[in-house]
Amino acid sequence: MFVFIAHIKTRFQLIYYTIYSFIFKAICSILSHVKGVKIMAVLYTVLTIIGALIIGYLFGSFPSAIFIGKVFYGVDVRTQGSHNAGGTNVGRVIGKKAGIITIALDVFKTLIAIWLVFFILKLTPLVNYLVDGLPIEAIYYSTGIACAIGHSFPCFAGFKGGKAMAVFSGFVLATNWLFALLGVTFFFIIFYWKKYVSLASISGTLFVFLLSIAPAFVPEMRFGYWWFGPGLGMAETYIYMLSLLVLASYVWIRHIPNIKRLIKHEEPHTKFKKTPKIEHNAK
Repeated sequence: MFVFIAHIKTRFQLIYYTIYSFIFKAICSILSHVKGVKIMAVLYTVLTIIGALIIGYLFGSFPSAIFIGKVFYGVDVRTQGSHNAGGTNVGRVIGKKAGIITIALDVFKTLIAIWLVFFILKLTPLVNYLVDGLPIEAIYYSTGIACAIGHSFPCFAGFKGGKAMAVFSGFVLATNWLFALLGVTFFFIIFYWKKYVSLASISGTLFVFLLSIAPAFVPEMRFGYWWFGPGLGMAETYIYMLSLLVLASYVWIRHIPNIKRLIKHEEPHTKFKKTPKIEHNAK
């Protein structure tokens, strides 16, 4: 377990510093040929956006399903079941309890990444150095999108990951608890009705996106159900709506094989095993 964690930490540091150093030098080289008073603001803005994307991608790259499977049960879920490194497949291959823990880890890694960038922008002077008029919500919302990409193509696990439904859930939970509550309720209604996690996932993402449309264009309908109050609220603007659309579309794309099977009535019902005791299965 400790070897696994040390391996991830080493790769995390190497990738972060290599990418950040390369991008920083490239941008400085380009901007050195541009004249203007706002040059440093542009530089800080570009680096902040890149930093937010890197944070999102690296947090998303933590392979919860592979970590739980290999460390505690000696199983690589990518070789069994649906071969997907996600909580649902962990539930199928290992058991319901392990699947729930995996989903929770994927949700909270997304939440932590978004909140980290959010608080850096809100509670530090960094925003004063960015381009004037920049909607900073675009930065912390883009962190969630990068997290989804990292989850599906994790640099710590051979770029073979999950379908990002848990990341979508983490994004909604981090940004609007009312949408999260309504979305989870809708998800379980569909799941218990049809017994397909894939159908519930596709329907749930669409439902949450539809919830965001009215507040995006009608300020009076912005509910304000944030975690930290109006002073630290996350904007329910059209940028939020578009971010949800991008994430939902990404989840749908990742579920294309499931959609095809659903249309052909070939999608198997979701069934979870009973999770075995760790001490009998860990290697």
